[in-house]
Amino acid sequence: MTISVLGSQYGESPGVGILGLFSGVVAGLIAAVVVGVTADRFEGWAASALVAYGTFGAAFLGIAGVQYVNVPGADDLFAFRIHLLTSLLLAVVVAGVDHRGRA
Repeated sequence: MTISVLGSQYGESPGVGILGLFSGVVAGLIAAVVVGVTADRFEGWAASALVAYGTFGAAFLGIAGVQYVNVPGADDLFAFRIHLLTSLLLAVVVAGVDHRGRA
């Protein structure tokens, strides 16, 4: 997200990529710590929401990684809106499957 926002304003400079990579790693680490520390404290929908949160972060970073390494067609396929919606859809599906598995 940082690369998309700053890239539209400052172009494709190496500094934008480095800043985007750093902020993505920090966001991913925060998500991993939150999920790891609190995962066993929740039950039911709260646990499934936590799984959704972790899934969203992993999916978002995974798609961003595919775009970052310039997989052919990834930039055209995953415009920012599609990138965000795909990550959200995966999170909802995984949370639903997780919730059904806990019931």
